[in-house]
Amino acid sequence: MFTPYRVRLLFVTCIALFMAMLDNLVLGVALPSIQEDLHASIGDLEWFMNAYTLAFAVLLIPFSVLGDSIGRKKVFLAGVVVFTLGSLMAGLSDSSVSLILARALQGVGGAAVVPLSLTLVSSAFPPEKRAAALGIWSGISGLGLSVGPLVGGLIMEGAPWQMIFFVNVPVGIIAFVLGLRWLTETRGVRKPFDPIGVLTLTSGLFGIVYGLERGNVEGWGTFGVYGPIVGGVLLLVAFYFWEKIRKAPFIQFEFFRKRNYTAYVLAGFWMNAGVFGAIFLLTLFLQQAQGNTPLGAGVREMAWTTMTMIAAPLAGFAISKFGNRIVLLSGLLFQTTALAWFALLIDAKGFDFPFVLMLGPMMLAGTGMGLSFTPLSHGLISSVPDNAAGEASGIGNATRELGGVFGIAIGGLIFQSGDAIKGPADFANHIVPSIASSAAMTAIAFLAVTMLVRKAAIRSSVHSPSAEPVATAPSRS
Repeated sequence: MFTPYRVRLLFVTCIALFMAMLDNLVLGVALPSIQEDLHASIGDLEWFMNAYTLAFAVLLIPFSVLGDSIGRKKVFLAGVVVFTLGSLMAGLSDSSVSLILARALQGVGGAAVVPLSLTLVSSAFPPEKRAAALGIWSGISGLGLSVGPLVGGLIMEGAPWQMIFFVNVPVGIIAFVLGLRWLTETRGVRKPFDPIGVLTLTSGLFGIVYGLERGNVEGWGTFGVYGPIVGGVLLLVAFYFWEKIRKAPFIQFEFFRKRNYTAYVLAGFWMNAGVFGAIFLLTLFLQQAQGNTPLGAGVREMAWTTMTMIAAPLAGFAISKFGNRIVLLSGLLFQTTALAWFALLIDAKGFDFPFVLMLGPMMLAGTGMGLSFTPLSHGLISSVPDNAAGEASGIGNATRELGGVFGIAIGGLIFQSGDAIKGPADFANHIVPSIASSAAMTAIAFLAVTMLVRKAAIRSSVHSPSAEPVATAPSRS
């Protein structure tokens, strides 16, 4: 199953994937140092984070479809180059404006790397052997997201903040050189360029993500928040109707008539909404309520991230034995239980309790994440023809990214409601309903899978030849 070609492909795609996912959250611990060095305002600090997220979320779908059309290897390697250049520019930045532009360039590159790495891995393995490979991919993806604060904290202990970006440069160069040599080109369905569709889709996603990102800063009743969200929704509606009249639509909406496809999209959105909203608040709780340093909080969260890294590859093998649906339901149940456990623990103990009491829910949540990432990707891609894998990858990653932004926004809104937070005890009181709402979101994901996913969700023996490589590597078989 893991031929030399496939091992090399996994290595190249996963190191690039880890680099891109890491930069979602790695910057947070360095913001105070960057603020002092660049004389940045609070608004600048927000854009250091949001520039990456916005570019990343908006371009996931277009780059995925582009990869199917002109070649997945081409778009993936182009993404690696753009991300590496963005990292170099970020490390060399001497002003807030230059750093914001560099972070946006990183987001552009990441939007090509993440979905195309998934599509390349998927196309290299036949359906009956794909789950194990996607388990490795999911483990690396989850690990990159989860250890961002820890890696940032470790770098900041003994190096300037620029090293957070410079470490990506040699990794990106290695990924590009090896990818150029080792990867074989694959394609899906060729689609004519649709400038109106791309513009309405990206503008709509930008408006929604921007509004959600700004909600807890500007206040949810302001036009600067609800205006972009409403405008974004209207643009997505316009995109839908535009695509319906095209002979070769940018996105094949008929896939949403498939119960499994729709269920995995919904489950991915609500799972990320619950989990990342909770992670954001629990990281603040460890630091602002319990008094840990950023590095100390990152070390403690390894109880969560380590279990994710272990469980994700195991989920790939479990799928072949128990089925995609059972593994995903188990992961979502674990996450819902763990988040409810966090809420009950903090409600009962307040803020002053030993960390050992958090080990149980952290390990359960990490296991649940690992068991969920793999079947979400596997189920989504397996519910469409192989030549549409890129599109499915883009849709899945984009909706999960939107879910994470939505979860953080809603969790922050609930957290800030009520009386002012004047100390750790108030922080604990405010975080309980927010974490409870996160548990409710993962419960919605559980219900979506329970009600919509059919048991015979995964194709196990038929492999469509439509996405076979253009040129076959001798060692691939």
